Amino acid sequence: MTEAVSFVIPGDPVPFARAGSFGKRRFTPPKQRDYMLKARRIAHEAMRGAAPFAGPVGVEIEALYELPASWSKKKRAAAVESPWKPSRPDCDNLAKAIMDAVGDNPSLDQTDKLGAIVFGDDAAVCRLLVEKRFGSSSFVRVTVSRI
Repeated sequence: MTEAVSFVIPGDPVPFARAGSFGKRRFTPPKQRDYMLKARRIAHEAMRGAAPFAGPVGVEIEALYELPASWSKKKRAAAVESPWKPSRPDCDNLAKAIMDAVGDNPSLDQTDKLGAIVFGDDAAVCRLLVEKRFGSSSFVRVTVSRI
């Protein structure tokens, strides 16, 4: 029985965004939908056919952002000194996009038919740690473990 699973989603992190609309019809923005489907595929591969975790889980999300090329040497040096990214997107929006992607999200199931990947309902997440930092490349590392 697997006690934890970890996987990396390459590229810039994409936060959860408000749903768009055409009149009364609501939709998930394409960039967010594509990112969440990518996260689902990567999480599915990481689970290697194991059943989703049952019971309480802890989730750790480490979002790294590449330093912008337009930044001056002074600003880059300051970011290396203190690598935290205290600007948008918000940690809670990053976490929501990831947790909805790897949990049982009915709106995404219409396109990929995978159902729950790592855990059934994001209500099972009892411990959550989200970090946003600058690094040499952009990616999100996710670790889900039984607690």
